[in-house]
Amino acid sequence: MSLPQATSSASSMPREADESCDVLVIGGGPAGSTISALLAQQGRKVVLLEKAHHPRFHIGESLLPANVELFDKLGVRDQVEKIGMPKFGIEFVSPDHEHRSYVDFAEGWDKSLDSAWQVRRSELDELLFRNAATRGAQTIEGCKVRDVAFDADGATVQAEMDDGAKRSW
Repeated sequence: MSLPQATSSASSMPREADESCDVLVIGGGPAGSTISALLAQQGRKVVLLEKAHHPRFHIGESLLPANVELFDKLGVRDQVEKIGMPKFGIEFVSPDHEHRSYVDFAEGWDKSLDSAWQVRRSELDELLFRNAATRGAQTIEGCKVRDVAFDADGATVQAEMDDGAKRSW
């Protein structure tokens, strides 16, 4: 069975009573999308559920140089560079006093990690979510998890789609 390569919607998904997967991830932000992509690349059957639809508003994101290796592993570095503004350091400013502290990334432990990016969080989230689908995860937007029940065999997740349809894994 091949896994879907594109985001699914309520109308395009089968209406099976119970579906199965190796891993079900709740939340299509950076963490959920990243782990979904990595596990799918390893051959796991991954389902990634997101209650909203991308792009969705979120505050941030100020990335650090340590993210570069992960973006390379996910195969999205070029895409992040396109949506991001280069950033070569950070400055800490206190609201309580005049002291400021600046960190130049090129002076860090790993001199090769000399920059990162400032990105719109909504764009980064969508990029990572779509990448999870490209890597083999079944990605579903407009899907609110209503219940998670754990038992000796694993877990059962009950969710509701935007159109009111019920889904279970």
